[in-house]
Amino acid sequence: MRRRSLRLRLLVTFGLGAFILSSLFASLTYLGVKRLLIENQQQTDLQQSYVNAAFVRSTLYSEPTELSNLLNSIHKATDSNVLVQTHHQWLARSNQASTLDVSLATIKTVGEGHATEQTLDAGGQIIFVVGVPIPSVETQVFEVFQLHNLERTLQTLALVLGLGALFTSIVGMSGGIWVTRRTVRPLEEVSFAAALIADGALTTRLQVNRADREVQQLTESFNQMVSQLVQRLERDARFASDVSHELRSPLTTLATTASVLQQHREDLSAAGQESLDLLVADLSIFQSLVDDLLEMSRSDAAVPLVREVISATELVNQSVRSAARRLGIDEPPVEIDEGVGDPMVLVDRRRFERVITNLIDNAHRYAEGAVALRIEVQGTQLALNVDDAGAGVPGDEHEQVFERFFRGRAAHDRGIARGTGLGLALVRDHVRAFGGSITVSESPEGGARFQILLPIVESEQP
Repeated sequence: MRRRSLRLRLLVTFGLGAFILSSLFASLTYLGVKRLLIENQQQTDLQQSYVNAAFVRSTLYSEPTELSNLLNSIHKATDSNVLVQTHHQWLARSNQASTLDVSLATIKTVGEGHATEQTLDAGGQIIFVVGVPIPSVETQVFEVFQLHNLERTLQTLALVLGLGALFTSIVGMSGGIWVTRRTVRPLEEVSFAAALIADGALTTRLQVNRADREVQQLTESFNQMVSQLVQRLERDARFASDVSHELRSPLTTLATTASVLQQHREDLSAAGQESLDLLVADLSIFQSLVDDLLEMSRSDAAVPLVREVISATELVNQSVRSAARRLGIDEPPVEIDEGVGDPMVLVDRRRFERVITNLIDNAHRYAEGAVALRIEVQGTQLALNVDDAGAGVPGDEHEQVFERFFRGRAAHDRGIARGTGLGLALVRDHVRAFGGSITVSESPEGGARFQILLPIVESEQP
């Protein structure tokens, strides 16, 4: 599952948090205000019911025939429906009054001489029913209050609180955007700088922001870390270079001595000849190791590349010829795929020739030689495939072969060390410096295929 970015997670957290808090606050406010308004309205209606019941009692004493007119007058004045019951018979009621709004339990309770009140939900509308007994005339008065105005007030309140919650959520998300920008920006700068440093731009540094103490500490620590890393790399590269240079003189002396001994090889005994062969082989490996260490020290010290735009096909042909002369072997064929044309690449010529030399030498040492170097175009990249005739590289070594001093089973199985384990590591470092990549897979001939991918440039401007 793909992990979401830190910026998105912070934004969602702020927005969701603001929405939950505002919704909770709006819900609690609505419920509290609703209860308070209903209680206040019911208290007012209850007092009005007792007053209206007194009017009904006075009318029953003085002018019973005017009872209906009184009830209609109460209905117009209070917007309530009044029902009067005597001896379990409905004596009178106001217009639009319905006995269905009064429950049997309420009628029974009031009939027993107890005043009562009840809040009901009648068809989605809130009604408040008050029952008042009048024992002196054996009558019960029921008044039904329709809370239309209160419902409209509550609906308006709910709308206002909902809009407030929405507005608060938007404000929370806006605050989240502001906070995430301030929080994530230093991390993005560090990430971008780290990527540049990983690509070899060791002069990259972060701008120190003294307005923010935490960010200032982060940038200063990062810059200090990079400076110490560069110093360490330069020190190690300088050490390797110095050691390699110091070894050149005795190596040259040893090589000259071995050459003289080779001229008088027939004068030596069988044991002496065998010892001489071992000495010459080890000297060859030692010289190769010193050359690789010098090359690697220059690579680790981030020596600037001498970049130039070159025809890829011409460069590969020249590099193959140079490698064959240097190694003293036949030139492997260079095959160019149809439709390739004349693609241009931006590379350091000397280092690219070293890449081709190391790949051909690796095939010669461990895979019975290179079968061919094949050039093709894959999208916007140039693909150079170096195929050999060996047994191939085991799948579990496809990444390890590019590590320093890794020689793999192909070298150990032969019972004699013929390489330094640095050649392919140098190849990967140089190819990466060109902005490309190198991988190993199975060749169509059954051996190993080392594939180099380089970006194709459109112009000759570096």
